Amino acid sequence: MWRIKLACLLLIFVQVQRVVLGTHDVYIVVMEGDPVVSYRGGVDGFPATAVDLDEEMDVTSEAVTSYALHLRGHHDKLLDSHLVEGTYEKLYSYHHLINGFAVHMSSLQAEFLRKAPGVKHVERDMKVQKLTTHTPQFLGLPTGVWPTGGGLDRAGEDVVIGFVDSGIYPQHPSFAAHKTDRYGPVPRYKGKCEKDLVTQRSFCNGKIVGAQHFAKAAMAAATQLQLLLETMGFRCECMVTSLAKQVAWPHVLG
Repeated sequence: MWRIKLACLLLIFVQVQRVVLGTHDVYIVVMEGDPVVSYRGGVDGFPATAVDLDEEMDVTSEAVTSYALHLRGHHDKLLDSHLVEGTYEKLYSYHHLINGFAVHMSSLQAEFLRKAPGVKHVERDMKVQKLTTHTPQFLGLPTGVWPTGGGLDRAGEDVVIGFVDSGIYPQHPSFAAHKTDRYGPVPRYKGKCEKDLVTQRSFCNGKIVGAQHFAKAAMAAATQLQLLLETMGFRCECMVTSLAKQVAWPHVLG
């Protein structure tokens, strides 16, 4: 019986929190202050990290790592001082190209952060629909860039292309390395190559040279859905128990 009461109390708490805070979504918060790539000094104790266009940035240097940690700490401090612990989840901190972070929070909390000092912009993450499945033809690559870059067989050699996608299937023929030599380690490339947790096979296959998950936003959304389903289950259990009491008690008392 105490478990049912606890479930009902949990349901009430979740429903009240949902009413007060609103539905949770993933938001991108952009902060004032330069990221690593454009920081030219000005913060005590942190030397400049920006480099000229013809220079290569060493992201492992002490100056870069210390300033990146400084920005991350600033993100955490902002959240801790403006939002209640346990009502949000910070997913990522961004510090190299932009100064900001991704956070799973309510629309009410997002409005609150928009007015916080040091916050430049708050944008809700949303799904978008792809507009074309014929990108090479759309960009005119077969007749424009490829012929001048070595032809169909050589165009794009020694170029690492990075993109964010909803997911890839490394075993798909589009990613096969047939008819070409498999790529080995790419010089100066610092990307990660993760493994499939089930098969323990690498996502890299000779054509894919790096693959890394950025799935915390999707996982946060799935967690919220699971919580909703669980609370709906608790509600049903509470309603059935209450109905059983209404039916049974008259017979017991009589």
